[in-house]
Amino acid sequence: SAALIDRAFGAVLILLALSVLVAIGCKTTIIDPNTKQKATYQMGKLTTEEPFDLTSVYDATEKAVSELGLNVVSRVKDRLQAELVARDAQDKKLTIHLLSLAKDRTEIKIDASPIEKAQRIFESIHDNLENM
Repeated sequence: SAALIDRAFGAVLILLALSVLVAIGCKTTIIDPNTKQKATYQMGKLTTEEPFDLTSVYDATEKAVSELGLNVVSRVKDRLQAELVARDAQDKKLTIHLLSLAKDRTEIKIDASPIEKAQRIFESIHDNLENM
């Protein structure tokens, strides 16, 4: 029966390894061919940085959300970070986190699925920043 225990232990190890791989999730890197702007999309979150202060990025985000017809349900902002929570036409929640990394550098995390939706939101934010 030691062989049976060895097999069971082996199966548990395989399941554990698979669950770790699933938990890590796949990571996709996106590079805009025009601006060379780089973003990563992992586990439903698109993450990138913009060379602008938090207030400028927040204003561009507010404008993007409005232009895309998303319904904002929550807004929180201080001098270090901000968060916008909105719902789309299908009543799916999406969250945009902003973090001031430096005076003129802000991290953007867009929690939205599928990847195309997160990309579209980011493109709108980026366009608004370029037009400020």
